[in-house]
Amino acid sequence: MNFSIPGIPKNKRYILPTVLGLAHGSADAAAGFLLATLLQRLSLEQSSFLILLYNGLAFGYQPIVGMITDKLKRPRIAVLMGLLLLSLALVSANWQPQFAIILAGIGSAAFHVGGGAIAVWVTPKSTLGAGLFAAPGVVGLAVGGGLGLAGYEGTGLLVSLLCMIMIAIARIPLPKLPYRQTSDPDLVQESAVVDQDLVLLILLSAIALTSLVWTSFDFLLQGNIPALIAIAIAAAVGKILAGIWATAWGWRLWTMGTLALSSLLLVIGGHHLFTLLPAVALLQSSIPVTLAATAHLMPEQPATAAGFALGLAIAIGGIPVMGGLGKIISLSLISAALVIVVMLLLVWVFSRKAG
Repeated sequence: MNFSIPGIPKNKRYILPTVLGLAHGSADAAAGFLLATLLQRLSLEQSSFLILLYNGLAFGYQPIVGMITDKLKRPRIAVLMGLLLLSLALVSANWQPQFAIILAGIGSAAFHVGGGAIAVWVTPKSTLGAGLFAAPGVVGLAVGGGLGLAGYEGTGLLVSLLCMIMIAIARIPLPKLPYRQTSDPDLVQESAVVDQDLVLLILLSAIALTSLVWTSFDFLLQGNIPALIAIAIAAAVGKILAGIWATAWGWRLWTMGTLALSSLLLVIGGHHLFTLLPAVALLQSSIPVTLAATAHLMPEQPATAAGFALGLAIAIGGIPVMGGLGKIISLSLISAALVIVVMLLLVWVFSRKAG
């Protein structure tokens, strides 16, 4: 299979998604550190409001930022602006926390839609770009949050890291995104999709349910920083493995096998880390596949597609947990049943190809 991308030598095609993945980890570490630091200083009521504000902007706002990015056809600018706003949020947190959260939320949204759009289309016939981009984010969030809760001073380090990554991203050649090449067979999924709107809705529902299960595990382990970092690493490993192997296996076979095994581990192992960690890795291995699938369903709007897959659907999935249902959803049988539902939805989506 030919993965060569116009403007990027074949032997360098992994550099861009790897750098974007490191940027993802750093951006989410900055957001996690900022939120955790503010939690230490503010009242419960103030902290709760700021967390809701951040989540609303960072996740729910993504499709809007994605539409603007696609309108301008400038995903690199979205990435750079996102990292710049996150840097400014860290710097301004001490004197204006609410302003810092607004900057961080908008910056995170901009970074995710721009980075997701570029990463998917740098390997248009593979999930590798999506996997390399998606994997470090949750690890960065857990590590940054842990450092903030522990009281470490990491502002200078994180700002410096974000600035160095901005320089690197500004200099790396980009792939040819499909804004004007929707009929190009190298950039558009080979098989047409029947009833595209319905397929997209079902796909986003599957992402939301995945987010629901994942967020319930976060709720279950709340306060246990080592365990949270462990499941974050497990999730990252699952995403990387999906990036490498999901295309070779086929998206339908990959999601069916990994999610069925994930649900089995949840049933037989409960919440023991020995089984929970591989179950989480297998569950999160669907993320690069669903991100790539969403992008292929919306080839002319890559940033908007990333906003739906990495933002809005994930935000919707987290609402029941934020509403107090996390303990119930994290029960072994319920979480396993939800994973099976995700599997069935994705199998249906990937079977709706014409031809």
